[in-house]
This record gives sequence, structure tokens and C-alpha cells, in this order.
Amino acid sequence: MRPIIIAMLLVEAAIFLVVILTTAMKRSEGARRPIWTSLAVLLIIVASTGNMIGDRHYGQPGASMLQAGALVLIGMAIMTIMIAVRQRRALD
Repeated sequence: MRPIIIAMLLVEAAIFLVVILTTAMKRSEGARRPIWTSLAVLLIIVASTGNMIGDRHYGQPGASMLQAGALVLIGMAIMTIMIAVRQRRALD
């Protein structure tokens, strides 16, 4: 496996864990700024970078796993966007 693929797989795994821990441990605090929008931007940036690296190194070991991880992160970004919209509309 190329070092760039290994590094990006580690970044994707770290972001995945950060989002899981943030979602599980987030307490609702009144006046604090919501973090869901920041998480969505972070997830989209990491997922698009992982997808581009996986696409450029197609056929090499780990490239397809990198693209699959990018799709999971895009799904998580959609989830965080929906949570942010729900909070913004005060449906929470």
C-alpha cells in the first residue's frame, strides 16, 4: 500500500471516531454555538479528499477501501446537516 493511502485511511478512521464520540457525548447547551455545521464541513472535505486519492490510485491495494470509507463519511455528513437543520428550525 502506498503511504498516502495509509495516511488517508488513518485520517478517515480518526474522523469517523470523532464524529461518533461527538454524537454520543454531545450535551444540549443553550447558548453555545452548534457544532453540527462544522462537523459537516469537516466530513465533506475529508470524504472528497479520500475519494480523489482512491480514484487517482485505482487498482492499488487499499484504494477501494478508501473510496468506501469516503462514502460512509458522506453519509455521516448528510446526517449532521439534517441535525443542524432540525436544530435551526427548533424542532429538537
